[in-house]
Amino acid sequence: MHTYFLGLSLVGYDALWGRMIRSGVAGSVGSVKRKGTFPNGDVLRTSFTGISGFDQFLVPAVIFYNNILSNGSSADRMLLVSLFTTMQTVSHCMLVLGWDRGKRPPLAILEHLSWGVFNQAWGAAAVYPLYCFTHIERLLDNAHGSEEESEVGPSDSSEACALIPTAILGAITPAMLLYPAFNSSCTTSQRQGLIAFYRFTPLALASAHPVCCWAQKKLSAYLAWKPAPGSAKAYTMASLMLSGFAAAAGHLWALLGPSGGGLRRVFWPAEYIDNASTTVIADGARDFLQWDIFVITAALVPFADQVLKSSALLHRLKRRKWFSTVVDSFIGRMAVLTVASGILSPGAVLALSLALKMGS
Repeated sequence: MHTYFLGLSLVGYDALWGRMIRSGVAGSVGSVKRKGTFPNGDVLRTSFTGISGFDQFLVPAVIFYNNILSNGSSADRMLLVSLFTTMQTVSHCMLVLGWDRGKRPPLAILEHLSWGVFNQAWGAAAVYPLYCFTHIERLLDNAHGSEEESEVGPSDSSEACALIPTAILGAITPAMLLYPAFNSSCTTSQRQGLIAFYRFTPLALASAHPVCCWAQKKLSAYLAWKPAPGSAKAYTMASLMLSGFAAAAGHLWALLGPSGGGLRRVFWPAEYIDNASTTVIADGARDFLQWDIFVITAALVPFADQVLKSSALLHRLKRRKWFSTVVDSFIGRMAVLTVASGILSPGAVLALSLALKMGS
């Protein structure tokens, strides 16, 4: 299992960055950075925070997303909504998995932040398999461990309750970029500013839970109310389900909404990218994000399978003969989870798998 995830990360890296280099898109991105003008005539904005050295780290993302956000393609919008909602749900799952036996290690916030930053820097197809690689051992151990060892999320009710507003904030985060950027009244400068400041979302989401915990304590003291003891599991499950439903809603919108070109236009990578076209940056970004979806699914399906295998619910269901036939078959489990990921999104499948594990 470890070898699979490590190899998948290399495949994902090549599918993203290798294809960009081989297709000439990387060269086009570099040309825009040097000249300050996109192939379609848009002017590149290079100042965002006023710190020129720092702003240079934001410029590549601005170049990457500018044209795919502004080209008016409904298929590209659906792809972005599906992928961004899935990634925010995976981020919430990473947050929940940051607790070990009910306690959160001191460096867990930094780890959560780091995965978010790495994801934005290198792409989910390269980073998510590495996350699975570094965390699968815990699930493999849990499959044979005690109930305490397989515990997911916080044991403290206040910490668990704060996961609910954190999940809501994560769910609406993609809309903060996509909704205004999709609007025809959004100027090129405004759109590029939104892209640049969206790069701060890992920091915002890593800080969200501690801030929600602090706000909840203040509110509880004011209202003379606090979460009921022993309700931590219910709150954590609710946060996972909220986050999972958000990803499923975004993905279902992408599945049910396309017209011209259908689902193939939304999710299937093109065979060829014309690097002489004025749309080369948007075409390259689309190809990059489409491969992201495929590799994310390939990573999260077996990871979610291991989550379910380590749950008591699965062991109870195996007593039913009709269910044990599927559960005992690796191919059967992979097929069911892959189809579920295709319908609901891989992020939703992971979140709901964790919720089912907690409910068992």
